[in-house]
Amino acid sequence: MVNTLDENRGEDGIELVDNTIEASLHQNHEEKIEQDFSEDSIPDAIPAVSVAPADEPYVGQEFESEAAAHAFYNAYATGVGFVIRVSKLSRSRRDGSAIGRALVCNKEGHRMPDKREKIVRQRAETRVGCRAMLLVRKMSSGKWVVTKFVKEHNHPLTPGKGRRDCIYSQYPNEHDKIRELTQQLAVEKKRAATYKRHLEMIFEQIEEHNESLSKKIQHIVHAVREVESKEQQSSL
Repeated sequence: MVNTLDENRGEDGIELVDNTIEASLHQNHEEKIEQDFSEDSIPDAIPAVSVAPADEPYVGQEFESEAAAHAFYNAYATGVGFVIRVSKLSRSRRDGSAIGRALVCNKEGHRMPDKREKIVRQRAETRVGCRAMLLVRKMSSGKWVVTKFVKEHNHPLTPGKGRRDCIYSQYPNEHDKIRELTQQLAVEKKRAATYKRHLEMIFEQIEEHNESLSKKIQHIVHAVREVESKEQQSSL
C-alpha cells in the first residue's frame, strides 16, 4: 500500500477541487511514482548499477538506512542547488514497515488552486512541475537501494547556495517580510527594555517615598505618645 501526502487541502483543511491542466499533469506524475512503488514486497535482487560521479546518486546505489539515503540526497541537492522534499512512502502490507521512499525536488508538482472565496494573502508560486527525484527501496538484505534517479530539473538551479539561501530565493517577498518583522521586533525589544528601566526607577522612588513616609509617621506617633505621657504625669 502506498501512503501519500495529502497536498489537495488548503491551510484550513478544506478539500480543494482539481480542475486545471497543471493539476492533471501533477496527478499523472503522482501516478507514475505510485507505479514505481506498486510492489509492496521486499525485492531480493539489487537493480543493475549505473555509472555516475561519486557524489551523484545512481541506480543500484546502496545505503544502510532510509535516513542515510535522505542525508546523501540532501547533500547532493545542496551542492547542485535545489531543496528536496520527502514525498511518498511505501509500506509493507504484511507488517506495515517502510519499504520504499520517494525524495523529490521541492518544486515538484503544482500547487492546487485555492477555491475559497476569501484568500488572506497570495503565496509565492514555487512549484513548477519539476520531475527530479530519487526513489529508494528496502531490499531483503536490509539495505536501501536506489531504484530510480531523475537528474534533470525544469527550472534554474543555484549551486553553491545553502538550503536557507535556496529557500529565501524562492520566497523573496516572504524573506523581505521576515527581515522587516525581525527589525521591528528588535526595536520593540529595545523599547520594552527602556520601559522596564523606567518602571524600575519609578518603583524605587515609590519605595523610597514609602520608607520616608513610614519614618515620619513613626516620629509623629512617638511624639504623640510622649505628649500623652507628659499629660498623664502632670495630672497626677
